[in-house]
Amino acid sequence: MKTLKDYLEQYALISLEKRDKLAGIAGENLYEIDLDAGIIRFSRDLAFPFQVLGTESDNSLTWLWAWAEEQPEIPEMLVQASLDLRHWGAQEEIREFTVPSIDLTRTDGNALAMVSTQISRANSFFRDSYEGGAAYLLIFENSIDREPSFDRASLFRHLSDLNARYDLNHRNVLLSYLQLKGLSPVEQGTLLTCELETGERLIAEFDGAGKLNVWNGERAADL
Repeated sequence: MKTLKDYLEQYALISLEKRDKLAGIAGENLYEIDLDAGIIRFSRDLAFPFQVLGTESDNSLTWLWAWAEEQPEIPEMLVQASLDLRHWGAQEEIREFTVPSIDLTRTDGNALAMVSTQISRANSFFRDSYEGGAAYLLIFENSIDREPSFDRASLFRHLSDLNARYDLNHRNVLLSYLQLKGLSPVEQGTLLTCELETGERLIAEFDGAGKLNVWNGERAADL
């Protein structure tokens, strides 16, 4: 049976790419969240449908799923994705998706959003920060997919960021992304090679524990 960590390794990079694609269109500045219409606006002319995933509290240091929120201003239609994820979590026996709240020392909204984006087949996710916490939203808009994919530098930056935040197997994280993108990665012992959509050649070398050691001929620690 898979764990949350397994799903995070599988989906982290592909979901971060989706987040970056959204940022490429909309930037990071939020114009308006229209709860009645279920629309998030990044400008007067740029609006996408969304679902509320959950919230992080800086005060209680907990994550709260949208389906557990007791806020009447959030319409029922906007928590359906979180309800579907609770059902999925029960089927897969992923406890973090079935309990109303989670201690942020155990996992955080970013990790849950990365897994949820793929499971929900969302096109991206968005973190809306506010005083005392943040809300995570799933965005559904196919045009986001047409934005450029990661180049080699972006892949390394996000892989490094994931390593700084979570205890993950680098090889699993990168291999899963490349396979989900249909890029036909080649494994040769400790080496993983692939041609990215950008046309760049990727050569990564890992140790026995799956930790990234060398990235295109340079020691990962030196990059």
